[in-house]
Amino acid sequence: MDIERFKTIKGILEEKINIERSIFIATISYVESESEAKEFISKIAKKYQDATHNCPAYRVLEKGNIVEFSSDAGEPSGTAGLPILNTLRKNELLNVAVVVTRYFGGVKLGVRGLIDAYSQATQMVIDKAIETKSIQVKKRAYKQKLKIDFHSYGKKMQQLNY
Repeated sequence: MDIERFKTIKGILEEKINIERSIFIATISYVESESEAKEFISKIAKKYQDATHNCPAYRVLEKGNIVEFSSDAGEPSGTAGLPILNTLRKNELLNVAVVVTRYFGGVKLGVRGLIDAYSQATQMVIDKAIETKSIQVKKRAYKQKLKIDFHSYGKKMQQLNY
């Protein structure tokens, strides 16, 4: 993946799906940093504190490195967080956080069913971002200091294509 330019989303989007009487609510947000991703996850967990599970994942570009996190949040190991994270990877999204909230509907989905449900909920909210033109390509910004004399200013700005 080219980390000089990367795909992300604008704002916050939410999508809901009902699978075997369980309600899955996928919420995705643009985040600038790992700490912002954690704040978003806390906010959604608080919003849906009565839910059975709030399973998060994020992918963030920090100091030139991709930082990833996922949690099953009480679901069987590997059935929630990793499927969410893998869906973000498959769509090559960075600087995004997702929380998939589940309200248990009384029917056990099994390992394969949970993996599919969390993946599907995440893909649905990403598809909504695509449909609403909320996917954007960002360029990494670089900060540099230049010390130049006044007489060289115009020439240097021209060289930098400014």
